[in-house]
Amino acid sequence: MPNAEFADLSQHVLRPTAQEIGDTRILFFGPNAADTSDEQIRLHGYRVAIQAALIQTLRRIGFEVTAASDPEILFGPLDYDYLFAFTVMAPFEGHELLAPAIAAYRGIPSLGGPATLRPFSEDKVLGKVLAASLGVGVAEHRVVSPLSPGASELRLPGRWILKTRGGTMSEDLALVEDEAGWRSALAQAADPKHEGRDFIAEEFVPGLNLSVPVIEGFPPQSLPVFIERGDPRNNILTLGGKDGKNAEYASEPYDGPGAAEAAAATAKLAAALTPLDYARFDFRYDPERNRLAFLEVNLVCALGPANVVPKAAALCGVDYPSLIGHIVTRSLRRQRLEL
Repeated sequence: MPNAEFADLSQHVLRPTAQEIGDTRILFFGPNAADTSDEQIRLHGYRVAIQAALIQTLRRIGFEVTAASDPEILFGPLDYDYLFAFTVMAPFEGHELLAPAIAAYRGIPSLGGPATLRPFSEDKVLGKVLAASLGVGVAEHRVVSPLSPGASELRLPGRWILKTRGGTMSEDLALVEDEAGWRSALAQAADPKHEGRDFIAEEFVPGLNLSVPVIEGFPPQSLPVFIERGDPRNNILTLGGKDGKNAEYASEPYDGPGAAEAAAATAKLAAALTPLDYARFDFRYDPERNRLAFLEVNLVCALGPANVVPKAAALCGVDYPSLIGHIVTRSLRRQRLEL
């Protein structure tokens, strides 16, 4: 049942037919998909638990699911009919484009938007360019190439977040406030493990983290906005918090100042990025200045039961199995031109 405060979206849920289930072999591809044991969850955290929950749910719906972690399977025999790729932690640039591009080349449907749209999610700069073109405010930012001449001497006034230009998790993120902070953050960015990848220096916007979920097939702006709480000092979302390794993360529905503005901005962005199946759009909102700043869109955001998209759906009367079934069913029918 939906929470009385929120719209009942259960009537919009699509469910796969028996024939669709029987005709669809799913390849679930993810960095930990081949082994989602309790031991792996203990070692690697919630991201493994998410994959375990998704695989189990797809199988309980009735789909035949093969789980794999080796990218080579994408180039092997075509013994699957739908690609469900969960690649948020893949260790190379362009990872968000890989799975949908291969699926398109091989002529099979896949979860999420096409490869042509994925750069707006993986590349934080391109995402901001799109937002600005639609009249959505963005945080001031600049690209930092750590290995370029003079990069280690970069200094900017004020407070900044230095993070990788590509990727969807909060890894390798540093708040820079002073000379020592710049020196340390730029040295970390130049570490050989990053293989010379670009970073982005993003103006630190104080205030709230607002996240807006989108599920295609549900009416626009029908899902609640969520507020996410991070570390106690600066309210920054950390990888450890998102992975459940510390207590520095919490999320809940939010309808206070900034929520309506975030929902309206998301509607513009989602319309420009369709088809996407599902997504989440992240903002910072400064209540003192009434300023909303778009940060990024995540087109392959986590779909575990405790993540924002499923939590928002649950408040609107759509339980977890129904949500996953809806997303896959609509995705299949969209790409098979059956909607």
